[in-house]
Amino acid sequence: MINDSFSTRARRRSYTSSSDGFLHLLLFYILPFILFNGFLFFCVTTAPEISLELADTKDYLTTEATLTIESWFPTKSVSVNLDGEEPEMTEDKRHSYTIPISKNGVLEATVVNLNGMSVTQYVHVNILDENPPAIEGEHIEDGIVTLTVTDSQSGVDFDSIYALDGNGEQVIPIEVDRDTNTLSYEMDSSGLYVYAQDRAGNQVQGTFTSRMEGDLEMLESSTNVSVDSDEESVAEISATETDVTEDSTKSETTGSSSIQITIN
Repeated sequence: MINDSFSTRARRRSYTSSSDGFLHLLLFYILPFILFNGFLFFCVTTAPEISLELADTKDYLTTEATLTIESWFPTKSVSVNLDGEEPEMTEDKRHSYTIPISKNGVLEATVVNLNGMSVTQYVHVNILDENPPAIEGEHIEDGIVTLTVTDSQSGVDFDSIYALDGNGEQVIPIEVDRDTNTLSYEMDSSGLYVYAQDRAGNQVQGTFTSRMEGDLEMLESSTNVSVDSDEESVAEISATETDVTEDSTKSETTGSSSIQITIN
């Protein structure tokens, strides 16, 4: 009886000693190891979170983007690139930057944390109007040239449209439709020159001449485009030469002419 009681107490002391040893190991070795290495892993691998947002444009000439950074660590570097150029950023507040934009392209923003982790985000800029208006649907009938000016972005500045004859005298349109940007002019024997701009200031010049070949009244047209740019370039497009019968019952396309676009 006495031996049984002694054996029970011994087992209890052994169990209590084992439990205390495991608790001591857990609290002072295992948990600190897990916490330390977890914190170390967090410090080494945490990358910044960024937001790159493009604002709307008011004049189709400029806009701006906003870069916002969220990070637990100090920022080592911030860089932006727009098709090989580095726009100047303005820091509005801590971890927030404004980026001015004056041309279309791909805007790239890269942020590097002090721990060396980085993140890059891209946004496509295509809301600025860098293309001039187009002169379309031109045709001649009974000596009257009718044409339509179109622009898909900023829109046509209708008040900018004017025409000159071959002597440099202004030609007043005989018919105007502002809803469709369509105008009609009396054809001058020395030529007709029509100028139009969009609301971003890009300009197009249409040159028109006519001649008779038998009973066919033929209209030749070319377009010269002026766009503001840092570099000068020249491109060529083709335009049609339209034949129209005097009674306007038959028309066909008979050829093409070369048009030179000069970008200043």
